[in-house]
Parts: sequence; structure tokens; C-alpha cells
Amino acid sequence: MSSEEASIAAEKHIEENLSNRARLLGTVLHRTLKQIANEGVNHWTAQRIQQLPTAWASQLKEQGMLASNSELDSLGDAIQLMLTDARGQWILQCHTQAECEQALGYYQPEQNRAGTSVIDRTFIDGDTRWIIDYKFSKPGADESESQFTASQTNAYQGQLRHYANLYKDLQDNPVRCALYFPQIPLFIEVEVE
Repeated sequence: MSSEEASIAAEKHIEENLSNRARLLGTVLHRTLKQIANEGVNHWTAQRIQQLPTAWASQLKEQGMLASNSELDSLGDAIQLMLTDARGQWILQCHTQAECEQALGYYQPEQNRAGTSVIDRTFIDGDTRWIIDYKFSKPGADESESQFTASQTNAYQGQLRHYANLYKDLQDNPVRCALYFPQIPLFIEVEVE
């Protein structure tokens, strides 16, 4: 193996490791947001929130990841920001037909394919079914918020359209979809029609 090939292989390994770390951090964030939504925001005192990093470190260690203090701080900041953001509070509050991590099965006859989609947060507000997908990411160092919004919308619009179609097959409510980024905090409604 040439030094260039070795360098490329090393970079790929680092990227895969970083991607796996981000995935595990996102999983812990999703679990925590599910717990907060299910128990109610008012049950989450500042003292309780301060104890979360210890639990997160244990959960991540069980998955083979030793979390750094900065990674645990990022999770804590995301929770704090979401709990102080009006949109974040709205997403987590009690709603009609509210679900977290809701699994919906589907079958696509044209591809002879069955599967299950897991929706981070969904509820009915007024007469509208909302589908919210959490993302544990934020703009890069040289990326503007508008560039970030455009790239994230483009990346996840198809997934959200799929989720919306699953609900349209189940009920007559109008469906609206959004991405929510607790680390910023940022709420992006995504058109799926």
C-alpha cells in the first residue's frame, strides 16, 4: 500500500469513527427528548438536567464510546437550548396523538419492499399532523445559516415526504413537516407536497 493509499484509508477510518460518534450522540439526544416529552417539560428541573451527563456517559460507554467532556457539554447545551426555545417547548409539550420514536410499517408493492420508519416526534396541533425530525448538527465553520438550511432541507425532504405519505394513508388531517436542530436552536418547516 502506497503512502497516499494509507493516508486515504486513515482519513476514511477517521470519518467513519466521527460519523459513528455523531450517530451515538444523536441516539442519546433522541432518547432524552423522548423522555422529556413523555414525562412533561415541567418535570425537568435544572438539577435533574445537570445530572444527565453522568447518565449519557454511561449509555455511551455501553455502546463502546467514551464521550469527551465537550461532547457531553454539547448534548447538555442542546437540551438547555431546546427547553428555553419557544418552538422547542412547543414540540415537547403535551399534544393530541403525540408520539415519540413512533414506528410505522409500510409496503412498497412496486419494489416488493417492506420496511419500518421511525418518526422522532409527531402530534396533532389544531387539525394538523406535525412530523418533527430532530437533527444533532449545526452549520460548519464556514457555512452560513441559510446554506445550512438549504443543504439540510435538500438532504431530508424526501425522508419527510415519505413520513408524510405514511400518515396521509392513515388519517385525513393535513400534514406538515419540520426539521429541528436543538444545538442552534433552529426550526425549519419543510415542504413535502
